[in-house]
Amino acid sequence: MATPRSTAVRGTSTWASFISAYVLVLDFMEDSFRKEGLPPLTWYDVLWLLDASPNGRMRMHELAERAVYSRSFISRIVTTLEAEGLVVREVDETDGRGRVAVLTEQGRALRRKMWPPYQKLIHEMFNEHMTASELESMERGLRRVIAGAHQRNQDLRSAAAQPAAEPRTTRKRSRSRSTTQRSGA
Repeated sequence: MATPRSTAVRGTSTWASFISAYVLVLDFMEDSFRKEGLPPLTWYDVLWLLDASPNGRMRMHELAERAVYSRSFISRIVTTLEAEGLVVREVDETDGRGRVAVLTEQGRALRRKMWPPYQKLIHEMFNEHMTASELESMERGLRRVIAGAHQRNQDLRSAAAQPAAEPRTTRKRSRSRSTTQRSGA
């Protein structure tokens, strides 16, 4: 039976392995994309999310949340994609203050071009090193981690949106009760 300490040690070791694998595989993939004359994977992430959304459109804040990037980072990526003619920004029709990123046909074509080498790298660098059972188990575990992280972030946003509690004033106890009431007699 696993003890809390052995689970914590295993979790820390697994976390370190996960981070190492993520960095090494992602670096290899990025290098492979560069060698093939393809743009960075961050572009693919944004293009894929837009391609999968209704009418190839998504609000900027939603794009940031789904891509798991900061709003400022997404803004920089979309600015770059816009300069390349892959995305356009439009005013949100439902809220004139908001902006919507819209995928162009050129952006859709680039995403399709990027997918075969990306899919091949996923297979070679990830899938080939795991059994079907390991992949299923890892996906289940990571989905729970993702759900927990989303919940914590939602809790933090909710707490931040709550009005600050007013400072409590210290009140002296009312002395109106008789001595017998206070002593419980």
